[in-house]
Amino acid sequence: MPSAAKVFYLAVFAFLRLTNAESQHHDQNTCAIDPKATVSDACVSYNSIDSLNDKVYPLLQTITQDTDFFSYYRLNLFNKVCPFWSDENSMCGNIACSVTTIEAEEDIPLPWRAEELSKLEGPKAGHPGPGVRKERPGDRPLQGMLGEDVGESCVVEYDDECDQRDYCVPEDEGASAKGDYVSLLDNPERFTGYAGMGAHQVWNAIYRENCFLKSTPEQLELSANPQFGELQAANDLRNVLQKELKRTEGLPLDNECLEKRVFHRVISGMHASISTHLCWDYFNQTTGQWNPNLQCFKERLHDHPERISNLYFNYALVSRAVAKLRKHLESYTYCTSDPAQDADTKEKVSLLTSALANRPQIFDENLMFQDPSAIGLKEDFRNRFRNVSRLMDCVGCDKCRLWGKLQVNGYGTALKVLFEYDETKNGENPPLRRTELVALINTLGRISHSVAAVKSFHRAMDVQDGETLTIPADVSSVKNPDGKTTRRLVKDGGTTFYYEDDEDDFQYLTEKLPWERAPRGENDGFLDELRAEFEVFWNTFFYVLRSWVNIPKTLFEIIVLEINRLWSYWLGLPVPPRMWRIRRPSEPGMESRDEL
Repeated sequence: MPSAAKVFYLAVFAFLRLTNAESQHHDQNTCAIDPKATVSDACVSYNSIDSLNDKVYPLLQTITQDTDFFSYYRLNLFNKVCPFWSDENSMCGNIACSVTTIEAEEDIPLPWRAEELSKLEGPKAGHPGPGVRKERPGDRPLQGMLGEDVGESCVVEYDDECDQRDYCVPEDEGASAKGDYVSLLDNPERFTGYAGMGAHQVWNAIYRENCFLKSTPEQLELSANPQFGELQAANDLRNVLQKELKRTEGLPLDNECLEKRVFHRVISGMHASISTHLCWDYFNQTTGQWNPNLQCFKERLHDHPERISNLYFNYALVSRAVAKLRKHLESYTYCTSDPAQDADTKEKVSLLTSALANRPQIFDENLMFQDPSAIGLKEDFRNRFRNVSRLMDCVGCDKCRLWGKLQVNGYGTALKVLFEYDETKNGENPPLRRTELVALINTLGRISHSVAAVKSFHRAMDVQDGETLTIPADVSSVKNPDGKTTRRLVKDGGTTFYYEDDEDDFQYLTEKLPWERAPRGENDGFLDELRAEFEVFWNTFFYVLRSWVNIPKTLFEIIVLEINRLWSYWLGLPVPPRMWRIRRPSEPGMESRDEL
């Protein structure tokens, strides 16, 4: 039996180890990012990315919103099934989605229904085959199905052949249909209510795809054949899902090689970017408006600085890929039958690539896959990212699947350009399809919007209660399809945002307390004084009585609100902001503004 002293020292050392581990875990999750620090695995500081984004953000907004080429995307949204599990859990995973099962659904306001938030909007046009295209005019291959003012020669894709150097699964692979063209402006990326088991299952599978299994010599030999490599990666994913379902600890990235760290950071940064968009364009079911949600940002990103770091890393990686295409895009034809729009699109893209290329390189892709042991890892890297692409077919929300597929394709295109393209050559480079270029530029646009939104959210958190912060108009949500002008949002303490110069949102009243006496008139007599005193006594008496009577009702409302917040947290939904607070009564003559 061990001695008492030995047991004592063992207990002390165990306690110190737990304390140190807890402290390290706390520091990792809560330490703020130094703006002057260099982004890990990149060649640029956070401040430099913010400065660069201030310059290219307006360009990206113009390119993605004002050109037909980059505002329409072709994808196979409905003709594919999830290859890894059944779709039963992916279709409806939270209380917001379950409104479709309520008998009196017509009583629910239309904008609140989950199916209304997630369904695609705007016109769609099927992709015409080669035979159909020959029978139609060159400038009208879609026969006006997207609208009469759309330059169809800028939208239709002709280069849809697959290449083994792709990092994403082409949209037409293994599907009977060639997909549909949808408007990205009519379907902005924002909060849809899609969460719960289905969403968690998809993200867990995506993160587990980062678990690179140690390859045997036989597996490395098979990975040299692309067809066997894809099969091996798909089988590895199924094995990981089965064997590591109960794994809860974080990934030991510090001990991983650069290639594996980059893979994880791309996935995490994509997740952070999507979360930022959802928090920025959050649907407030109380007001029925789309506003930024500061509480959502705090819980999803601010409390996890490593996610923001990965978002900035993705900015460096994708912007480097776009800069690398500068020479290739100089001779690219965007609109075959519309020279004016082709020249306009080419000029805007040239301004973007020049702004990104005429500066020190912010990501060095030449450091990756240089070790002899990493030869087989490159093919494994490519196949695992293809699996992430396939996992997008498991998303049960139409809009989420649209933007998930587009952004995974965008990151895959960035990796393809970084690792397969030579800036000095054009003929030997793999082909760049229209969907890849559209996805790449829109993905950079989404990351750029996320970086700008994070900057605005941080500025909002620095403002004390009672002060006002104006969010810049150029960091607003996507332009409304109905053409309405976007109003500026203003923050007034806490997590509340409201529209500037909109008196319908709040009322500004001067609070008259019951014990305040009315101004005395010049001709008031004794009876008037007596009546005024009695009125003050009577109003004060009922004010106190009514306050006591309202206590149970107020407590009940607070409990319901807190239960709703807890329920949303348990389901994985963004927790709504607290709608009550304790404060002192306003002083006489001061304006009162009550948000309850």
